[in-house]
Amino acid sequence: MARRLMGCLLVVATASLLSACKQHSDKPIAGLLAAGAPVLRTQGKEQRTVAVGAQLTGDVVLTATGPAVLEYFGGGLRFLEKGDTLEVGDADEAKLHGSNLPSHRWVEGAVQEAPRALRIVAARYTNVQMTPKSAHEDAYSSTQYFVAFFTPNGLQRMGSDTEHEGPHTPLPAPPFRPKVPFIHAGDLGEGELVAVVDDGFVVAETDDLATAVLLEGREVPLGRTVRLLVPDGAEVILKSKDGSEVEVEGPVDLRLR
Repeated sequence: MARRLMGCLLVVATASLLSACKQHSDKPIAGLLAAGAPVLRTQGKEQRTVAVGAQLTGDVVLTATGPAVLEYFGGGLRFLEKGDTLEVGDADEAKLHGSNLPSHRWVEGAVQEAPRALRIVAARYTNVQMTPKSAHEDAYSSTQYFVAFFTPNGLQRMGSDTEHEGPHTPLPAPPFRPKVPFIHAGDLGEGELVAVVDDGFVVAETDDLATAVLLEGREVPLGRTVRLLVPDGAEVILKSKDGSEVEVEGPVDLRLR
């Protein structure tokens, strides 16, 4: 009887210890850097779309419906593909201090090795966790969605006149373009290099912190892009104005300027 009791207590203690180890801090440890399709956060029995640029705590469970990338505040990058499910704090990248992609720089039409760039990652993200529940209702307009997540102070403007808000086509030229101090989904701009993804997907980031996922087979002007993230196994061709082409294979964190 005593042995059975001790065995039961041991099982309970072990289960409690495992449960305690599983608990994550309630402090954000990552952000959604870019998404080519909705990334869903499981909350109870519901799934809600996470906004690009949102901070994420370790206990958040995400499901990707397409290519996306998380940026951990230690510098690690985690690429997701359609169907991937991840508890944010369980990723190996959550434990890294520094980027897990080799750093390179674009210099005079060629790719060269470069020191790893240092940045305060957490400062690039906002505490907006997800799109409003109403974003999943037919009555919720795309204009309101853009006001909430793609313009400065967008959340504060919800419920106000949104007729003249949202992204512009084409974007106004600097310095008239609104400044967004956080990572956000947005247009890369026109001109400069043209990227054609040959395999997989690539993530672009501009100097005003707009991000986009580039998919296979499309010619995309990189405009104001300053950073290209090429996952392991992905390939992208960079075309210059003079007609020259350079193939870049992942994994690489490429600085364009």
